[in-house]
Amino acid sequence: MTAALTALLLGEIAPGLFAWRGDSSRDIGGEASRSGWIVRDLDTTTVQDAAQLYDQIATAWDLPEWFGRNLDALWDVLGDLAVAPVLIVWTGCDDLTQVDPELAQTILELFRDASTQASALAVVVLQAPELTDLDGLL
Repeated sequence: MTAALTALLLGEIAPGLFAWRGDSSRDIGGEASRSGWIVRDLDTTTVQDAAQLYDQIATAWDLPEWFGRNLDALWDVLGDLAVAPVLIVWTGCDDLTQVDPELAQTILELFRDASTQASALAVVVLQAPELTDLDGLL
């Protein structure tokens, strides 16, 4: 574990929106899970639009059929998830940025805002776009 990831998982640094610059083969989710965090993966490598994004989230996070598939509903889900330490590991943010930069930026901002509202909600973006303003590097 990198020192920064260890500090995050131990609660020594504030949760937030982080870019992963470490070894791409590391099992970040497994490390977080072993540290008592709930892990939610998000893979947007093949997502082409907002509808597919929300479908991907609903499927990956096993959300109920009535999930609203919009920003407000996603905000609510993040609030519900954050009752315990939660780590979202996002693969494919850079792919989504290539297809729909506005959507990718909106989701990044939503994740950042949600992580500042919750005491233990962190998002690690794998292959983060270089122009993205994140809270730090892990």
